[in-house]
This record gives sequence, structure tokens and C-alpha cells, in this order.
Amino acid sequence: MTVYNINFKYPTLELMDTYPEYGDKNYRGKSSFSIKRHRALERDVTNNDKLKAGLGAIAGTVIPMLYLMKKQKVKNPFKLKYNLSDMVLLSGTSVIGGVCTGMIGENKSTRQNKVREGVFQFLNAAVPTWIVGGVLKLCEESKNFNNLPGKMLSIAGGLLVGMYGSASISNLICDPYDKRPDRKLTLLDCIANIDDAVGVLVLAKFPLIDKLHLEKLLPFIYTYCGYRAGKSN
Repeated sequence: MTVYNINFKYPTLELMDTYPEYGDKNYRGKSSFSIKRHRALERDVTNNDKLKAGLGAIAGTVIPMLYLMKKQKVKNPFKLKYNLSDMVLLSGTSVIGGVCTGMIGENKSTRQNKVREGVFQFLNAAVPTWIVGGVLKLCEESKNFNNLPGKMLSIAGGLLVGMYGSASISNLICDPYDKRPDRKLTLLDCIANIDDAVGVLVLAKFPLIDKLHLEKLLPFIYTYCGYRAGKSN
């Protein structure tokens, strides 16, 4: 039997197939070239993407707000009071709304990408708030840390741990076998985490912060998180 060495006959064949095509899940994506190639082949975000995501995120925020208004018996949405569970509810429904409407008319690959980004955005909004909320309770039960400096340090540390922790958890959920490049925490993600900062300051009930009524900003910030998730490709 004759054996042909195709690499000898076609010496450049192996080089032409060095980098994976977009959609190939059987690679770890550690090469910067592969990552850049992967991103370059993604479809640009269109105005239609932004419109669908925006409408879904708004609906996802307004509907639970109507429920909370009925529950708290208030007619003005800006007079709503939020506890930790209410904040998690709003952040979750806004992301679900943005992602669900953003997936309309999209192919399977784009839908999967939107779901992954939705998981990241929800965890990025919820996990730091959970952590800081728990740490604040511990501060209030401590004689040494139940003060302004102690609470501020707890908030800063909890936000930092929560942001990086949420990114790690979302990568583990969306890509348990590490076949894709990890979703990294970006500067824009950190800026978007102002919802966590506002939320925990509301929970902390500092005298000065309490007078600013920062809770009025929460629906707008959560809507933006849902919008980001829904428009992503």
C-alpha cells in the first residue's frame, strides 16, 4: 500500500489551517490572533438591535416596578423603596427583557451570544450587591466596624470582589469547559457597576446619601444593563 505524505506534497496546507474558523468550539482561544479574528467576524450592532434591546429592557424594568408600586401602595414610581430582593428582581427582569427582544429574528449563534452576555450583565449587577449587602449586615453587628469608615471599606471591598467574582462565575456558567475566550471585565463594565454602588449606598442608609434619594436612579441604571445585554452580538 502506498502512503502519501500530503505535507510534503502540499507544504503550506498545514499553515493554511492553523487558526480556527468562527464558530469552531474545539479550541481554547488563547492566541491573540485567534481572538481578534473571532471578534472581527462578529456582526456589527445595528440601530435595529439597539431598538429591540431598548424596548425589551424598558418593559423588563417597568413591569416589576408596577408590581412594586401596587405592593407598596404608591402611585409615584419615584417614591418606591427598594430592598435587596427588589434590586435583584429589577436587574434580572431588565436583562431578561433586553435579551428576549434582542433575540427576535437572530440566528442561533447570535442568540447564544446574547444569552451569555445576559448572564454576565445580571451577575455583574446582582453579585456585588449581594456581597456588599451581607458585609454591611456583619458591620452592623460588629462593635468595631459599625461606623462610617468601616462601612465604606466594606462597600469598596465587596464591590471589588463582587465584580471580579461575577465575571468568573459567568464564564464558568457559559463556558464550563473553557472552549472560548473568557468574557473579561472592562472599564465600561466597571462604570456600569454604578448600579451596585448606588444600590448598596441605598441599603447602607447613610444620613447624607439618604437625603439624595439615589434610589430614583436605579430603574434607569438597570434598564441600561438590560439594553447592553440585548444589543450585544
